[in-house]
Amino acid sequence: MADSDSHDAGPLDPAQRRLAEGRLLAALRRLHRRDPLRADARVDAVIAELRAAPRQPPGHRGSTPLLLDDAALRSIVDEMVASGALARTGHRIRLPEHAPTLDPEMRERVERLLAGMREAGAAPPRVDGSAARLGIPPGVLSQLRVAGELVAIGPGIDYPRDVWEGLRARLDAMATRGPLAVGPVRDQLRTSRRHAEAILAHWRGERRRLRPKRRGG
Repeated sequence: MADSDSHDAGPLDPAQRRLAEGRLLAALRRLHRRDPLRADARVDAVIAELRAAPRQPPGHRGSTPLLLDDAALRSIVDEMVASGALARTGHRIRLPEHAPTLDPEMRERVERLLAGMREAGAAPPRVDGSAARLGIPPGVLSQLRVAGELVAIGPGIDYPRDVWEGLRARLDAMATRGPLAVGPVRDQLRTSRRHAEAILAHWRGERRRLRPKRRGG
């Protein structure tokens, strides 16, 4: 919620405009840091992030109240896009210099996570627990899935992309010898029944999506 519910119609106070610009940029930076693999953020999410920032104690440089409503903030976003301070695609904005990537420290943590999952083969542990121990937040996991670095095949079951592609190739080869069932898949992959069921279900789903559709005659 705004520090004030609305603003008077007419020109915006220059001090309030500058304050809003700074806080919009700060809110967008926080969102970029939180989801570093996401290219941009919705304007309403940026405004919500700005509103959610804790108030600073009196006397702090950030304690000045922002008296503008959301409509005024959106108009300021439009002006910042026009000036080049922000980049926009549809209803989403980003800092012009932002590129979806991880900082070196987080990338190193992600590589350790992926390496551990590769060592586990077809029966990896739940990725959220492993990620938490390495200091990888849930938002980064979500973005790894969106980027395709992790493939989620079932509740609590994820594989690094290269591991999944290897498993899929093995199932493709097995399928040339006849229909697949959970038991043989479990035995061939040396995994648990739970993992085998998820692997087989996801493999079948991919096959259905890639199967050419028949044309109506």
